[in-house]
Parts: sequence; C-alpha cells; structure tokens
Amino acid sequence: MEQLCFNLAFAGYAVGMLLYWVPFFRKNSKLPTVAKIVLMAAVAFHAASLLIRTYHGRQIPEHLWYVPWSNWYESFSFFSFVITVVFLILQFYRSLPILGAFITPLAVAAMVMAINSPTGAAIPSLPPALQSYWMALHVPVMFVAYAAFANAFGLGLAFLIQERQIKSKKPGAMTFILPPLEELDNLIYRVIWMSFPVLTLGILLGAAWANDAWGRYWGWDPKETWSFVTWLIYLIYLHIRLVVGWRGRKTAYLSLVGFAVVLFTYVGVNYLSHLHGFLSGGGK
Repeated sequence: MEQLCFNLAFAGYAVGMLLYWVPFFRKNSKLPTVAKIVLMAAVAFHAASLLIRTYHGRQIPEHLWYVPWSNWYESFSFFSFVITVVFLILQFYRSLPILGAFITPLAVAAMVMAINSPTGAAIPSLPPALQSYWMALHVPVMFVAYAAFANAFGLGLAFLIQERQIKSKKPGAMTFILPPLEELDNLIYRVIWMSFPVLTLGILLGAAWANDAWGRYWGWDPKETWSFVTWLIYLIYLHIRLVVGWRGRKTAYLSLVGFAVVLFTYVGVNYLSHLHGFLSGGGK
C-alpha cells in the first residue's frame, strides 16, 4: 500500500507539471485549476505513503523515533512532498497558477532521485545518532526552509525569463502569461523573508542535537559550515533588499545562487562530512 500511494503521488506530480506547462503552448484557462486539484490529490497520496512508512518503521523495536526521512530514498521523497505543500500554500496566499510550471519540476526531479537512489526503498537500519527525537524536530524544520527556497528558486527563474521576454524585441506568448516583474520580485522577497527564521530555527535545533549527541553545539564540520554559508547568503539577500534597496535581476540571481548552495548543503556535503554523512552511508 505504501508503494502504491508513493507511485500515485509521483504520477500526480508528473501530470500536474504537464498540465501547468500546457498554457505556454496552448491557451486553456481551466488546466491550471485542474493541475492544482491533481497536485492536492498527489499530496494526499504522498502523505499516506509517509504515514504508512512511519508505522512500519516503528514496528522495529529499536526504531522508537523512526521518521521517514532517514536515507536518500526517504529524504528525496519527503523533500518533494514539502516542496509541493509549500507551493500549494503559496497558491492559497497568492493564486498564480502558471508558476507551477517552474516549481513542480523540482518536486518531480526529487521523486525521480528518490526512485533512483542507491539506498532503495527498504526501511533503513538507523545508526544510534538518528535514534533520537531530534530527528523528528530538526530535519523537518530544515526541509520546510529548503522547500521554501526551492519555491523562491522557481520564482527567480520565472522573473529572469519574464524580464528577458519583456526586453526582447519580439516577446512571446509567455510574456502575457507570466506575472509582472514587480509582483514576481515581491513574491520572491516574501518567500525568503518568511523562510529565513525557519532556517535559523532549524540550524539552532541542529546545534542543540549536536550538543546532545557529541557534547558540543558547533564544530565547523562541513555540514555545519555550509549550513552557515546558506544562512549567510539569505541574510545577505535580505540585507541588500531591505537596506541597500536592490531589486529585480540582482536579487533574483541571488535567489538562484542561494538554492544552489542549499542543494550542495543538502546533498553534496553528505559525501564530505564524517559526522553528518548519514544519507551517503557514513555518519556517527
């Protein structure tokens, strides 16, 4: 049942992505609404998959604090889920369905990564450091922040494409479908502004977990270092947006750079850190 729900969620994300793309090639005002409904159904199936997996994982005696984001398969799956949930929340806040064409591919890509992950779909055996309630606190908070920054990345892409279209001597149909530049710029800012405290909280929870597990709050391990770099980049974004007054292309590019660092912190550093390399098979 878990795998069926996962497959239905994956199919829903893929279909929703295609439905969001269609208006770029053929006018149909109803398809984005259908895409939103499909995504909501996919999220429901995905949530069911995660809950079922949690139930089965906790049947293992030593997995009292098991949560379904403990290996590459689970991690990418959960990331896809949170990216989509954040996008749907943004749609309730400000309905701009066409932005789904830029954000749903990230959710689909994460699902593809989950399916092709080296760890496979089997429930992992947790190392001692992960058999902790901190796993259920720190990780989802970080994923919410990362998923919000993924949405800001999609908005940044939309901004840069729209800007290029407007400056072109022959703007295409996309120009009249995408939101105005000022609206995109403000939405990027609001997403990052609301997500930055979440990222800060996640890092503080990680420091508390490190103290509980290793007896120190911070040790400049590669994961900790790059988490700080991620935090610093988004702090710089907020500073130049609020204090310096930069807007538009420069800040849109910074939202892209920030998410690139997020991906490196999330994925790449797992192969560099001897303490935090749980997803890649290392870690303590």
